[in-house]
Amino acid sequence: MAFENINIRQIVETALRYDAIIVDVRPLDRFLSGHIPMAVNLPLEQVEQGLVNLPRSRVLIVYCDTGGGSIRAARQLSEMGYRVINCIGGLKNYKASLTK
Repeated sequence: MAFENINIRQIVETALRYDAIIVDVRPLDRFLSGHIPMAVNLPLEQVEQGLVNLPRSRVLIVYCDTGGGSIRAARQLSEMGYRVINCIGGLKNYKASLTK
């Protein structure tokens, strides 16, 4: 399966448009230090192990720090049957406020 890519600056707008789940694939400690509002944490390691318990009926928008981890997660989730949107650029390019 394929997935779509968007600029991370479009993440909240896109999530609202699709009623999507924003998924932060960074380790839990990084997530807790600050994440995009409305995001849930699903570390890349868990994705790679197939430990995913998110509704398949919802679009997933994935992001990480720089974009490398999210593209790996997007591929894996897509292969698992999820509809996925990957954020290019990662959190380092996100300019809005983070939630802790």
